Amino acid sequence: MKLIDEFYALPLNLINTTANEIKKQGWAFIAGQDVIDDLELDYDYVSSFGCYWDSLVRDEFMADNGTYRYRRYSHFRLEDPHGKLILLPHEPYSQSTEFNYLNGGVERYYPPLETNFINHPLFISLIRGLAQIFNCAEKETRTWTIRLYPYRILTNKIETGKPTPEGLHRDGVDYIAMALIRRVNVSGGVTTITDSQRTPLHSKTLNQPMDIIVADDRRIMHEVSPISCSQGSQGYRDVLVIAFERECPC
Repeated sequence: MKLIDEFYALPLNLINTTANEIKKQGWAFIAGQDVIDDLELDYDYVSSFGCYWDSLVRDEFMADNGTYRYRRYSHFRLEDPHGKLILLPHEPYSQSTEFNYLNGGVERYYPPLETNFINHPLFISLIRGLAQIFNCAEKETRTWTIRLYPYRILTNKIETGKPTPEGLHRDGVDYIAMALIRRVNVSGGVTTITDSQRTPLHSKTLNQPMDIIVADDRRIMHEVSPISCSQGSQGYRDVLVIAFERECPC
């Protein structure tokens, strides 16, 4: 197992290929096994990172009165993909109703990410790698504000889990990444990507840990179908959603 300081971002060929796909079609898929292999992570790290989803708290701001979503929230600043990820002062999360008709328009208070989550090698490597991809797509190094949303969506015999209860939407940022952490005893959860006119472009189920969809949020809309138990009485889908916003140079 490697130390945090020995981890590096994704290899140049993967960065360039992914950035080119984003520029061409607005989105790209990165296989989880490629992420794990390219970052030279062992599965102890992947498993230990997934354990932080066990301490998410129930989202009390669901306008549909659903009890199926658990989350935390923090945001960061990154000037250089090889530099330090700066944790910004904690604040409530808010979205315009233009982008989230269901839960937008209110300040939502969630607990921050745990310190060990933020310092985890997989987390640091992932953020640096994504920053390089989006810088390549932009053709310049940007200063990014990065918003982090780890989610757990539960499903049981009483309640269907809804990964995107607001339906097909944009997040109102520049780029997004949706990384699967775990799927446990669930069916469904199909991600659909459309263009800005809602014309379907692709549908894909994220199945393996660290399967990632990245997209230009200004060009692409997305939604994820509901999940249900594939067997037994309960299941869940753990995902890390990462939003990148370009910082104004002024």
